[in-house]
Amino acid sequence: MSGAYLHRLLKEEGIRSDVYDIERRTRCGLHSCAWGASPTSEVQRLVSRFLEPSDYELQRFDSINIEGQDIAADLLTIDKPRLVNDLLDGSEVRLQPFDPNDYDRVIDATGVARAFLGPTSGPQFLAPCSQFRVRTDEKLDLSIRISSIGYEWCFPLGNNEYHLGFGNLKADASEYRPSATRAMENGKVLCRCSAKVRLSSPQATQPFVNGNVIGVGESIGAVAPLAADGIVYAMQTSEMLMERWDHPERYAADVLKRFEWMGKERQGLNRLYSGKMPSIGELRAFLHHTKVAGLTLDLRQAMFFFRRMLES
Repeated sequence: MSGAYLHRLLKEEGIRSDVYDIERRTRCGLHSCAWGASPTSEVQRLVSRFLEPSDYELQRFDSINIEGQDIAADLLTIDKPRLVNDLLDGSEVRLQPFDPNDYDRVIDATGVARAFLGPTSGPQFLAPCSQFRVRTDEKLDLSIRISSIGYEWCFPLGNNEYHLGFGNLKADASEYRPSATRAMENGKVLCRCSAKVRLSSPQATQPFVNGNVIGVGESIGAVAPLAADGIVYAMQTSEMLMERWDHPERYAADVLKRFEWMGKERQGLNRLYSGKMPSIGELRAFLHHTKVAGLTLDLRQAMFFFRRMLES
């Protein structure tokens, strides 16, 4: 997402860019992702710079069920593969290796791989996740639930299709069976995939700049550590880079400042791992995230969810 969006921004500025990727074996051509994005207004603002946002909207929601509680929300699912493809605007996607020294600048949008930026300065948390695209007559709601290994999600895609998946915060999930197993057995599994998601925060995913290489999106940790959402942040970091194109060091400082809350949220996740409740500051960071993401959550509800995580 970050690479495709930045490619379009560069094209708008008259800067020639070549796009490279690896050959993907998933049906949609992307890594595992529920295709959920929020808030709606920010998604529309970012996409409308080049395309008509409504063309990619699959379903819109005014609430999400989290651990049995209906939370007011401003969310939608988008046709992410089509959006990425249209942002590329017919540009060739090259699959062969290349020499970074052949370019004035290389943008690392390779997510968890950080293929060109190299190792990070801080400890990383790369959580495995598995996902199924299922068609079923059973009506399922937009939901997130805490599980014994981490969390599960159900994101409706329209036309009786859903993304059902789970993230693994433990070492082995080979014996785990998600709660949506019945829906998968009664319906039709259209495709399945697995990947890893970076839950490390930008603070732990530095450097953002290494010589003529600059990172965007998940390669610099712009993913919320608790909910693992990153579509909007991928586009935002690309936009931020263009604003600081001639000043990469200021871009890096902007990212750290804007997404400081991700670092605090990650600290809260670390505290949960040690069997403790997050601090008030970490809870406030989580509430800031939910507000940014279009959810209406109060401190009491946040504490309830964290207690459930501890129990699990």
